[in-house]
Amino acid sequence: MEMLQIFLWIVYPYTVAAIVAMGIVWQYDATREEGTTSKASRLLVYVVRGLMAASTATGILIVLSSSIANEPVQLLKWLISLAQLKPDLNLVLNISILSKIHYIIVFLFLLSLAFTREIYYLLKPHLYLKKIFLKLQFDRRG
Repeated sequence: MEMLQIFLWIVYPYTVAAIVAMGIVWQYDATREEGTTSKASRLLVYVVRGLMAASTATGILIVLSSSIANEPVQLLKWLISLAQLKPDLNLVLNISILSKIHYIIVFLFLLSLAFTREIYYLLKPHLYLKKIFLKLQFDRRG
């Protein structure tokens, strides 16, 4: 059981961070082919959207849950310990199962996002909001 905890809360986050960083570099260097979309790429976009919705829903549940008021602080301290390359496993082991599920979903979302063209939205999130706004405007007019 200890190896699973080490993998989930230490190895997995660093692996996701490395893959997302390489996804950003790869998309920055890649030439864009706007006209071609395959069934696999459309399926991946649906998976990313589903994971984004699931991570949003679990995040809202964490904030609204009154029994876990201290958990966001613990999770932030855990993220800071990861960023400092001194991960504190005790911070994440003492949180609720909902928070653990939330972080696993968030990491899956980031991991799947790294394989789409929308990875650059992490660097410029206003472009994603602009795209949604323009799509809504176009749908309302057309």
